[in-house]
Amino acid sequence: MIEVDLELEVTPEELFDVIVPSVLYDIKESTGKNVKVNQLHDNYTYKKKLKSKLGKEAGVKVTIAKFEYPVVYEARFESASGSNMMRYEVERLENGNSGLAYVEDFEGAGKMASMNGWLVGLIYNHKAKKDIKKRLRAMERSIIENRAMDDDTFLEADENNENAE
Repeated sequence: MIEVDLELEVTPEELFDVIVPSVLYDIKESTGKNVKVNQLHDNYTYKKKLKSKLGKEAGVKVTIAKFEYPVVYEARFESASGSNMMRYEVERLENGNSGLAYVEDFEGAGKMASMNGWLVGLIYNHKAKKDIKKRLRAMERSIIENRAMDDDTFLEADENNENAE
């Protein structure tokens, strides 16, 4: 199991406004359906194809186990080799930032697959945590940069209005 706890300098809404479009895009790419955020709910399920490291296609059943905007997003990915779980749980901190608890877990299909998953996790856990933190910090930076661009656009529009008067 991989657990990462971070304080991010973004609001829970800003964080979910990055996560949710990614989920909706995945559903669209996998099923061809245009799903709206208000249609996401606990136990929403769809199927998708993924390529393995060896290039073979495998079917995966994706279940959004828990969805509550902007508090929790948990998904399970089930395949012949086992089940992966990914969870974002966000709380609003007193300073307006977000406290994020990110969890990933794998449960292999059968004892050998579970033991193999545990062993691989033991070896790669540190690198995986580092990569996840890097990805989450990149999301945070992107949100902050977009927020700054939105503010600049607002200022430019305001200046244009003043010049027009």
